Amino acid sequence: MDSMFHKGTVVLFATLLALSACGDDDSSVFPDSVGDLPSSESLSSSDDNSSSSSVKSSSSAKSSSSVTSSSSGTSAGSSSSVNSSNESSSSSSESKFPCSEEGKKGRADGVNVICHDGYWVPESSSSAVPTSSYFDMTNQFNEKVSYGEFTDPRDGQKYRTVSKYDDVFEKTYVFFAENLNYGKMVSGGTVQGDSTKYCYDNDPWYCDNGWGGLYTWSNAMGFPAVCDSVSISAEACSQKFVYPSGYTQPQYYVQHQGICPEGWHVASEGEWAYLQHSSVFDLGSKVAGFGNNGSGLSILPAGSWERYPNGSLVFRDIKKQAIFWTPQQSADDAERAHRVAIDSQGMSRIYEEVKAKRALSVRCVKNY
Repeated sequence: MDSMFHKGTVVLFATLLALSACGDDDSSVFPDSVGDLPSSESLSSSDDNSSSSSVKSSSSAKSSSSVTSSSSGTSAGSSSSVNSSNESSSSSSESKFPCSEEGKKGRADGVNVICHDGYWVPESSSSAVPTSSYFDMTNQFNEKVSYGEFTDPRDGQKYRTVSKYDDVFEKTYVFFAENLNYGKMVSGGTVQGDSTKYCYDNDPWYCDNGWGGLYTWSNAMGFPAVCDSVSISAEACSQKFVYPSGYTQPQYYVQHQGICPEGWHVASEGEWAYLQHSSVFDLGSKVAGFGNNGSGLSILPAGSWERYPNGSLVFRDIKKQAIFWTPQQSADDAERAHRVAIDSQGMSRIYEEVKAKRALSVRCVKNY
């Protein structure tokens, strides 16, 4: 690492950092990977510029721009000290290079580096960045709400549940109070098969700490991947939606198991419509400042995975949006399906997304 922090690169290094700091622009495209820069002596970060205004890290939050390449599929690693090995021959100010966004990654002299405690350090350093540099999850749930608990028999994972009575249909809905987190993590962009998921930024910390998995529509519905591009009425899509009786719009109240455990189903548009009577502030968890969680639903702004038209593969909108698939295909376009999105402005439903373009969260509801 002596060459990365060589005294002679200080001026060039600082200049490039200044230029990089000026590069956050919401209109630019998120790079598909960090990659080596043209100059091996330069240092640059990989920013999620498509949503940079919403993902700037704080003392308790991990930057969403930290993992976008094959070298970043693990939790960010760095040392507790940023003193380089050449400090014996140079001053500390000459061997430390400041950074402002905790967890951001880049490359210098062909070596992966990460922003930790205000300085760039080698990503391969011995000590791992503690989970406190991600999000403080102690306020994920509402301590005043009486939660139930469900154990998924497939993997033994426990989920808190919360019950809500619908006086219009005179029934009680039992919702997962957490995003589904079933399946083995695969890298974003990999075709999802049975029992697989993406984790935000290809980082298992998010899946394992309340944010849950991100699923393509076909996987969320338990359909073959081909169903993302053809109608579910096609022969290739063997499993169908079964519409219930007793509703004027039965397509909104499908109890479709999909990737949820047996006895549970992917939350339908009608069930989300019921929750829409609550304020977004009541629905959102206190984590990341998304609400007061008065409802106990503990909805987290887990963002999404997206394939851009130019081919770039992007994790985006963490801290900004919570987006969920519903078991409903577009009536007019076989490549589109319905989703529900919740942000600071409210909840939007009956919105269609290109199925193969996104990977979103899933909430499960108990069959009734």
